Amino acid sequence: ISSVDEIDSSDLCIKTRSGEDFIFSSFENRDDVVTALKEANKKALSTLFADGDKAPKQERKMLRRSISFPAISSRHLLEQGDGIDDSFDELLESMADMTLGIEQQKEVYAAEQRDEANTSQSKRTIQGGRRYSVEFFSRVLKSRAPKEIENAWAKLKIDKNVLCPDILIEGVEIPYSIDDFYETFLGNEAKYPREKFMVEKQKAENIESTKWHDTGDGFTLGRVYDYYNPNPAPMGPPMAQVKSEYTVQRYNSCGIQICCTTTVSGVPMSDCFVIENRILLEQTTDDAITIKVDCGLRFVKRTMFQKLIQVTSKGGIKKTWLDYIEWIKSCS
Repeated sequence: ISSVDEIDSSDLCIKTRSGEDFIFSSFENRDDVVTALKEANKKALSTLFADGDKAPKQERKMLRRSISFPAISSRHLLEQGDGIDDSFDELLESMADMTLGIEQQKEVYAAEQRDEANTSQSKRTIQGGRRYSVEFFSRVLKSRAPKEIENAWAKLKIDKNVLCPDILIEGVEIPYSIDDFYETFLGNEAKYPREKFMVEKQKAENIESTKWHDTGDGFTLGRVYDYYNPNPAPMGPPMAQVKSEYTVQRYNSCGIQICCTTTVSGVPMSDCFVIENRILLEQTTDDAITIKVDCGLRFVKRTMFQKLIQVTSKGGIKKTWLDYIEWIKSCS
């Protein structure tokens, strides 16, 4: 380990001497974990390079966390580290095993989809089928009291979103009900899926996506998009590789929350940050909803161009969502 750094209020980043970065999320007592890791690393380093050898430099790889990472208890983590004097590597490995990156999540889901394809037709329609995304939330709403969902939605609107602190768009009205919007634009069987907007308006290419699937909490659906998008920057290739992980939660007729974590590859400095978006759709009248778009840039590497990246990226993100809203209106 070359360094242990704090990120946000409850996350940490471990940088290894081989050039790899590991980001761990949602610690209850993050500072205690950082102190324990630094002390253990100091002990390990006292004997690691006794002969004056230097660790070889390798290409850096980022393991980015997604918004759907499970919470990690620092108490459990410290228990795993009781025997750190014997093997510090075991502690690092146990931490790495506690979480999955976006690539790993997609691999797991792809394997599940391949297995599912070999089952009967009735089995295939249960997970990821054409009507699955609609039926999933029907079961969710039946299993929870309406008042419970209303309270959860009210709390969601007033709670501060740490990942997306900046409001880009607010109060824009769209002529749809929550039910119609979900089935028309979001569901697996949507008439106007997001892929259509990406091709027609963003000029995206080589789009690959998973179907909506249960993320494991019984209340959230998730999916992943891989595609190439035109690169407006003066440097880099004409088409940039983009990966977006979406989650959606439906709060009965009150509203819908959509969260999106996006990473870009192949463009200078694009490996320094992750884009976070949150979209709230709220039913305001019987035939109209309002949309709010929040945004945040999470920097995973230090760069002297951070302020420039923040300004230019947020401007591009806002334009993309305004274009999407206008496209939605044109579909009505």
